[in-house]
Amino acid sequence: MALALLAVLSVPAHASAASNSCPKWESLLRQHFPAKVVPQMSRIAYRESRCNAHSLSAVRKSTGRPDVGLLQIQGSWATVTRAVCKKQDVVKALLNAECNVKVGGYLYKNGGLGHWRATSGK
Repeated sequence: MALALLAVLSVPAHASAASNSCPKWESLLRQHFPAKVVPQMSRIAYRESRCNAHSLSAVRKSTGRPDVGLLQIQGSWATVTRAVCKKQDVVKALLNAECNVKVGGYLYKNGGLGHWRATSGK
């Protein structure tokens, strides 16, 4: 019982633990992803950041950059982020939900769900 209560309390108010999704962000996701994948992207956002647009991972040894924001976009996507969001500071740009989801939409259009674990969000 105590563990169940702790799990509920650790989920942000804008996240839905019951559906493992981010209803608050689905409107933004619809602007940048095909409608058919919005529910899956909402679940991916939940898994990646628990719906926290300001989520920042530890720096990856492989890239020297963190995974950033709602969809945990790798900071190594600097060139794409600068082009899509018109910002030079990649980490700061990706901490903005609009930019993060735009870059996610670009990545989806250029590689599909392969940029996230394929089994995620099912």
